Amino acid sequence: MTMFPLGRPARTTIAALGALYTGAVLWVTLRPLPWATEGNQEAYGILNLQSWIGWSTWTEGSPLEIVANILMFLPIGLASGLLFRGSVGLLVPIALTLVIELAQIPLADRISHPRDLVANASGAILGLLIAAAVRRRRRAGLSRR
Repeated sequence: MTMFPLGRPARTTIAALGALYTGAVLWVTLRPLPWATEGNQEAYGILNLQSWIGWSTWTEGSPLEIVANILMFLPIGLASGLLFRGSVGLLVPIALTLVIELAQIPLADRISHPRDLVANASGAILGLLIAAAVRRRRRAGLSRR
């Protein structure tokens, strides 16, 4: 696990904020929803092949929810991309969204859905792309000195 060459205070700040934000994401995505009476997911959620290939999986659902999922994971991808290099930077946020979607399967009032997994992963990848741009800009600035 190689760290990105930021100063110790910056790494510590990013790691602390990232941990706090991740805790908030876990709370939002895994806590009981008292107003939800039942979920409408396929049995076994993202583990069910039918939930991936069903037409309604990709044609139904709120665009606002998809955008919210993308935006929710963008900061996680950004922090991961700033803290870690290479495949670790990608694996951390992808593993997090996978764990969340798997943990939602047994919860009666939460829904494990392929669309959420794809949207979360897309947000993480956007965050990683922003982190890569920041790293390139930082390297260019350091090389001019």
